[in-house]
Amino acid sequence: MNSVFVTGVSAGLGRSMATQFLSAGYIVYGVSRRAPDDLIANGLKFAAVDLTDQEATEQTINQLLADLPWLDLCVLNAGILGPIGDIRDHSVDELRHVLEVNLWANKTILDWLLQSGRTVKQVVAISSGAGIDAKSGFSGYAISKAALNMMVQLYAAENPQTHFTAFSPGPVDTAMQDSICSHPESIRYPAIQSLQARRGTHEMPAADAVAERFARIVHLLPDQVASGAYADIRDWPAD
Repeated sequence: MNSVFVTGVSAGLGRSMATQFLSAGYIVYGVSRRAPDDLIANGLKFAAVDLTDQEATEQTINQLLADLPWLDLCVLNAGILGPIGDIRDHSVDELRHVLEVNLWANKTILDWLLQSGRTVKQVVAISSGAGIDAKSGFSGYAISKAALNMMVQLYAAENPQTHFTAFSPGPVDTAMQDSICSHPESIRYPAIQSLQARRGTHEMPAADAVAERFARIVHLLPDQVASGAYADIRDWPAD
């Protein structure tokens, strides 16, 4: 039976991924700050943790995965949007917090996994097109995803036994979109206006639909995408 570890399982895409993998019969391990009690009741092996706390993160995953000799799939999904606006208007502390969650927490997890002696077959870090194309308004989020993409490339180069992908799920209709689409100054940011226009259409599917597609695509990545590369769910034909 395949094993999968997902971060950020209490809500949004991470919750939908955990649900999808549980339904498919996987052994699913997950972490987030809040406990998804219904998923735990359905078999999710869960531990609560603040991923910005490096020591707590290491201790938590050490306990959670203690009896697991190998991991088929690690999905680094947890992330935050951070403040929207011009980068000059955001303090270093604000940007640093976004990177703590979206970048350095993932490094903490990867370092523990890869140094633990466990076999890790595949790692997918959830990225975004915001880390590829500079779009005004996304400031810290864009920086964090661009850095994540490069970090994935470096881990891939240094760990050829594991397949790595920085994977964009495309626009997903989650609570993060509430913050984006309700921004009072969206007229200043074309990228935000584009997301507002796509919400409620097939161009911004619900998290459950994206998780279902992801579960079908993820095992194709090692054969179709070079380790360390960036991939976008929209590059695959619709079912």
